[in-house]
Amino acid sequence: MVFFRQQQSKLRELRRSPRFEIHYPAFFDPCDGSVPQNCMICDISSGGAKLTVTNPVDMPVEFLLMFQRRCRIVRRDDRQIGVMFLKG
Repeated sequence: MVFFRQQQSKLRELRRSPRFEIHYPAFFDPCDGSVPQNCMICDISSGGAKLTVTNPVDMPVEFLLMFQRRCRIVRRDDRQIGVMFLKG
């Protein structure tokens, strides 16, 4: 058991970006004309994410990950806005 924890720690150190644990509903679109499917984003970083899907074996190698989040503008300037994520 301790060995497993040590291995997990070493794996985390190899990641290029820190990961943040979230549990956020999303969709993946296989981009083949089929209907987007539900998934859950489990953790996310600037370089990738871990998803929970119904059937990982049937997943295409490349797909479009989509999620929605309600936002409120908290800052504006000439070409950019800052937003705050809202709950719900």
